[in-house]
Amino acid sequence: MKKFFLLFLAFYSLTCSDRKDYIEIEFWTLQLSPAFNNYFNEIISKYELQNPKVKIKWVDIPYDAAIQKLLSSIIAGNPPDVINLSSDFLSKFESINALVDLQTLYPLDTFKIFLTNALENCTINGKIVALPWYLNTYILIYNKKLLREAGFTEKNLPKTFDDLIQFIKEYKRRTSKFAFFWTIGKDSYLPIMLESEGVQMIDDQMKNALFSSDKGIELISKWVDLYREGFLPRESIISPGSKIIEPFLSGDVAMVFTGPVFIRRIKDNSPEIYKHTNVSSVITGKNKTHELAAMSLSILASSKHKKEAADFIFYLTNAENQLKFSKLTITFPSVVEALKDSFFTVDDGSLETKARIIGARDLPDARRLRKYLQHPKFDDLREIFDEAIQNACLGKKPVKQALDEAAQEWNKILSEEY
Repeated sequence: MKKFFLLFLAFYSLTCSDRKDYIEIEFWTLQLSPAFNNYFNEIISKYELQNPKVKIKWVDIPYDAAIQKLLSSIIAGNPPDVINLSSDFLSKFESINALVDLQTLYPLDTFKIFLTNALENCTINGKIVALPWYLNTYILIYNKKLLREAGFTEKNLPKTFDDLIQFIKEYKRRTSKFAFFWTIGKDSYLPIMLESEGVQMIDDQMKNALFSSDKGIELISKWVDLYREGFLPRESIISPGSKIIEPFLSGDVAMVFTGPVFIRRIKDNSPEIYKHTNVSSVITGKNKTHELAAMSLSILASSKHKKEAADFIFYLTNAENQLKFSKLTITFPSVVEALKDSFFTVDDGSLETKARIIGARDLPDARRLRKYLQHPKFDDLREIFDEAIQNACLGKKPVKQALDEAAQEWNKILSEEY
């Protein structure tokens, strides 16, 4: 009996020693390691000191593999507690009830610290399924030397899409080279142009495609004509959005329309081009609106520690931590208090600072223009639209036919129940 009791005590002590006296929160980010290891290690260590019963397990995954890895982890029953996603991806996971509505954990007033437009990017079907984290919007990046050689001054920079079309044509006539690059046939920017010009891609209820209206056809035809008449590079209809900066880096185009975050890439990869680079305000349509890109932080519905995980993401997104992160990148914070810092207002003469000040100034007017990204099948919708633009550009179909057929395909998807 004594021997049995001793064995029992030994087993009990072993099992007790295996028990964790802390809660572990698994936190996934998208392609932020190793560049920001010091930042995350520092703020995680600080959080664990302040919350000794919580341990953070940080895992960084490739951006392009994010959706598949998260879906696989959900199916396998071992997803993280916290996931960093582009707000473009939130609808896909909200549609399968994989994300926590944070309003169930915190009163609505708690979210007033965030920029309204940023929080809107994280709100789907009335649910706040994520906190907005770091943000980006668009600016015009241009090569001063190439403009000067073509006989343009910076006073000639386009401010509207109509201006841009005329500039593209005149630059090519003067130089026989391309003025501008953006993608219209894959990861197309044309939906941003349409929405900024007052043409909705989809109705407010997300039941009907609207881009094949007379006005939509007219506006898209201008860009299809630019391509077919040789004013846009061939890559405009085949390159993905991730390649947006490449022709500028090589000096093949005079300007590009993208986020301030690319300034550092130009500096690091093309120092000669960087010497001649400058920036200007975002190009808009008649609505004066432009796109807001938001990275976000969500809690998985399967988490056993939802409140602790939510406390952690509020810590990550507080003004101090966001400002610190913005100083390491050319991105913008989602909390109002951090954006008031002199870092976003005082010019030190550098190009990075100029881009940051312009972006911060324009940020409050940015919003999600592509509402269809809130649909669970947004990737199918995007692919259908892109294919229609490609067919029109290659002369396989007239613009009207291509857009009408794409709208019909959209409507079939939009009529499905989720």
